[in-house]
Amino acid sequence: MSVTRTLICGHFSFDPHAKHILLERLPPIIHLRNYGETAGKWMEATLRMIGDEAGGLRLGGDLIALKMSEAILAQAIRSFVESDESSRWGLNGFSDHHLARALDAFHKDPSASWTIETMAGFAGMSRTNFAVQFQKKMAMSPMQYVTAWRLEIAKQCLTDPSSSVSDAAERAGYASDSAFARVFKREIGLSPAGFRRQITLTSTH
Repeated sequence: MSVTRTLICGHFSFDPHAKHILLERLPPIIHLRNYGETAGKWMEATLRMIGDEAGGLRLGGDLIALKMSEAILAQAIRSFVESDESSRWGLNGFSDHHLARALDAFHKDPSASWTIETMAGFAGMSRTNFAVQFQKKMAMSPMQYVTAWRLEIAKQCLTDPSSSVSDAAERAGYASDSAFARVFKREIGLSPAGFRRQITLTSTH
């Protein structure tokens, strides 16, 4: 009896100007061994459905396959982050119960007045212990993470022609345009206006 096997391939693309610690630090390959046990029975069922829907003739098949593929990607990343191997890549802070609470609170309101003390409060840890554990597990300080995330928000805003530099500064949590411009230039190497011009030039070529 012959057995038919299906190879499912796909790819995800991201904004070339976007950066995130999670995506930048992932290893070249994530191999989920025994994925049925690791990710749950739903993954195998999802893969089967992707195979059935992708390229089919039924209405919405490709869209269904796309959304399910996004779920597979998220599951693969989560499985890796929760594995012991993630510590080698400076990512296991996302799976640490205390640090994850602080990160989740920050992500929900990144423009708030965040300090190490406020993040430590959400983590239920002392300021010193939080800072030490964050550095150990994320290979960067809490405020470095905050700054990097906020600047990604600002960059997304600056790619929108209808948004001003002041809008970008406000959404990123900076009280003044000048403070925002100083941090942006220091971290990105361009002024906010210069970054916007670069984006415009790139999109027109």
